[in-house]
Amino acid sequence: MNSNEEITLHQVLQIFTKRWKYLLLLALVFTLAALVKHKYFPMYPGTGKLIIKDVRNSQLQLVLSSVAGAANESTLDSKGDDVVERAETILDTHEYYLALANRLLSLQKEQNNQALNSFFKKIHGDPADTEYPHDVANVLSGMLTFSSAKGGVLIISVKSYNRELSVLVVNEALEEAQKNIIDRELEDLNRAESYIQVEIDSVKGRLDRIENSTVKKLQKNQILSVDTEKGDSSKYISELKKNINDTKISISNNESKIASMKEKIKSSGGAKDLGVLSKFNETSQVKLLEEQNKDLQQELATYQSYLKTYENQKTGLVPMQYELEKMNVNHDFEYKMFASFNDSLARIGLQKTYARNKVDILERERLSKVRSSPSLIIMVLISLMLSQVIGMFSIYVYELFKPNTP
Repeated sequence: MNSNEEITLHQVLQIFTKRWKYLLLLALVFTLAALVKHKYFPMYPGTGKLIIKDVRNSQLQLVLSSVAGAANESTLDSKGDDVVERAETILDTHEYYLALANRLLSLQKEQNNQALNSFFKKIHGDPADTEYPHDVANVLSGMLTFSSAKGGVLIISVKSYNRELSVLVVNEALEEAQKNIIDRELEDLNRAESYIQVEIDSVKGRLDRIENSTVKKLQKNQILSVDTEKGDSSKYISELKKNINDTKISISNNESKIASMKEKIKSSGGAKDLGVLSKFNETSQVKLLEEQNKDLQQELATYQSYLKTYENQKTGLVPMQYELEKMNVNHDFEYKMFASFNDSLARIGLQKTYARNKVDILERERLSKVRSSPSLIIMVLISLMLSQVIGMFSIYVYELFKPNTP
């Protein structure tokens, strides 16, 4: 580059200081705009706080969760499944904004609040129209913002040009948010309670049918005698049945292994029989299992013959106690289900108490706290900085594209 074409820093400063009047004019214009904005168009931010309780921040929730079996939920929360984020997801929906809009409309009819009157006048539409609450909800969705803080705190913020309106909307949004979160949890619990109640009625009906059929059988056979020897007899019969069942299971397992090994031998193209029994030889293992099944079949036939002979000899002497034991065996599964459902139903009642106390309003907004934002000094400083940046950029662009005079 030619030394004559080089521009020194002093020459650059001369270019900008030569147009100081332009920079001063921009500073005055932007400062005046900031003053007008602060005086006639102030923005009033309002904030409120909800606390979502769990075992980490509420002794009541700790006690109720341990009693109601909600410890699993608390464990998930402590591992990072944040209840505040879930609450924010639930609230940031059109249904929530619509419920808040209906709440403000009903409040405006009851109190005839001036701040609400001016707010609704800015929304175009007929209040009698069914779509008008949806229009109000769309406006509220642009005014409300949600953010989370430590300790399970959900912050609801509102910005408007009316200080009373900001305070009113924040406080009503807190009330509606608390109601919305609690109602959603109670709705889930009510649905679970209805399902469990239906299942309890079904199990109870099956128990009644089993009991009625057993009583009719006892009455029909007139089984009224009680023989002291039948305690040992019933134990012996039960032991025979258990041995028969275990033998059948062993035979079935061996048959499954034999089929699997034969399929493996077939897939490998057939294995040579070396004539030596080895646990590493599939063909030998198949032979061993088949021999074992033959022994088990003989043992099973022996058990079955003993059971048939013994039951035929004792048919006329079966006591009422034995029939009652059979009835209890038939009832066992149903009784366990019935007890489990009743226990779950009792836990749901405690979980409803847990849900009703899970959300509290930590801090409401007050009229004395609300100030215009940003403050006048901050707005003036921002306007001055912005005016100088725009002014220097415009001077630079002008000098860059300014035509050279001959």
